[in-house]
Amino acid sequence: MESKPGNELMAIQRVEDAIGNLSIPISKLDRIKTAVGEATTNAMEHGNRYQLDMPVEVSIYTSGASLSIFVTDQSGDQPIPVHVEPDLEAKLAGQQSPRGWGLFLIENMVDELHVYRDKKHHTVELVFRIGEENQ
Repeated sequence: MESKPGNELMAIQRVEDAIGNLSIPISKLDRIKTAVGEATTNAMEHGNRYQLDMPVEVSIYTSGASLSIFVTDQSGDQPIPVHVEPDLEAKLAGQQSPRGWGLFLIENMVDELHVYRDKKHHTVELVFRIGEENQ
């Protein structure tokens, strides 16, 4: 999909449609949607810098009790900035940027997070345990 503000909503809807038959509880589905939206936004904004000719790809795989969603941008050769955990007090005091919640939210929504990169692509894998014993 195009790297265009608002297209994260399209990614969320596509994922929701694709996994609709998996009987995922609404609370876990909400976590999945939040993580997909944040990962897609990050890919479009930070990875592709909202360049329309640089698409973000979202792929979904299920295997037994696991759901993996891969969000890939075209920024493989760009360095990944150092992640600073958000500090609400510092943000309110103006000591930390009000931005920077995306990765923090993703990390707290998923069961596992993996990051891959090659010379052309940067991929974030969001892993959710969806088997009955994990719901």
